[in-house]
Amino acid sequence: MQTGLHFEHGQVYTYIIDGAKATEEEPTAYEGSWTDYMSEILQDKTGGAFGIVMDHLNPIAIKAAEELSARLEGAGTVRLYTKEEAVLGMVQFQRNDLKRGKTAVFDYNAEQFVYYEVKERSGKRIVEKYDYTQKMENAKTKNDKDLFFAEIAAKTLARGVTSTVYLCGTGFEGEWLLQSTRILCRGRRVFMGNHLFACGAAYLAGREIGFGAEDAFLITENMTACQIGLTLYHHGRDVFYPLLPEGRAWFEAKGEMEIFVSGITKLIFELRSKEGRKMASVCMPLSGMKKNKDFVYKLKIQGEYLSSERCKIKITDEGFGSLRPSSHQVWQQVIRLERSESHE
Repeated sequence: MQTGLHFEHGQVYTYIIDGAKATEEEPTAYEGSWTDYMSEILQDKTGGAFGIVMDHLNPIAIKAAEELSARLEGAGTVRLYTKEEAVLGMVQFQRNDLKRGKTAVFDYNAEQFVYYEVKERSGKRIVEKYDYTQKMENAKTKNDKDLFFAEIAAKTLARGVTSTVYLCGTGFEGEWLLQSTRILCRGRRVFMGNHLFACGAAYLAGREIGFGAEDAFLITENMTACQIGLTLYHHGRDVFYPLLPEGRAWFEAKGEMEIFVSGITKLIFELRSKEGRKMASVCMPLSGMKKNKDFVYKLKIQGEYLSSERCKIKITDEGFGSLRPSSHQVWQQVIRLERSESHE
């Protein structure tokens, strides 16, 4: 059994997939933390896969999920997902054909108004996030809401073909959708519900490998904006080897590789876009290395993000087998990134 839970503003929305049966449970109010709520849930469950959606993931929350998973003692897992990941999971569960058109998700609650656009480009599924909170905060009446939302919908849905639209969140309650409805329904399927994110999390939680498919790319302020890696000479040609991926939550984006080099005293790291276009290069000096082609070094290269705009590269000399022991020399450098893409 797969259970998705979306915690938002004191309410938890639960979606359960059990074989061919899918169930939306009535929203439940909860007090305290999401970990307290999950602890109670796990006491009554014998196992299963649990996917939890929250707006802002961080290392502390991920650690808490790992501890909850440990309580299941192998009988299940607890995984955390961002809304962007949950949107992608929902689109996959509903089997929306992105080749026929994009999927649009408008998320409106007491704190924010966000638009998620899911599309396919060059065989890769892309989720982009656009924030229109400031515009909708100016709405004082139901008519204002309808007018502003109609402007947002006309602008976002004009970019290419959109086949399916979802409206999610308590902000859409109150029967104010009039002019905006006419724009949304022009040749498109439109659905409304508050369990969309929980549905996506339930679907992803049931997959053996979880989220992390290489054919997906998420674009938000908390996701890595580019690939970082090295171009190496391999089998007679230059090949780009990524160390750090793009489109992943920065606190989960880590990488490691080992290379053999000789005759160099620096490495050039390349920053590449999701399409593979070279955006910038960063030179990392390796002081102390001998620039001798007969002197081979085995280097262990590790990368991790410190924030969405800063990453650290660590290089360790591991010697060269029995011919040359490791010097244990370590080089480190922090790379600062600038996002080339802006979102409204």
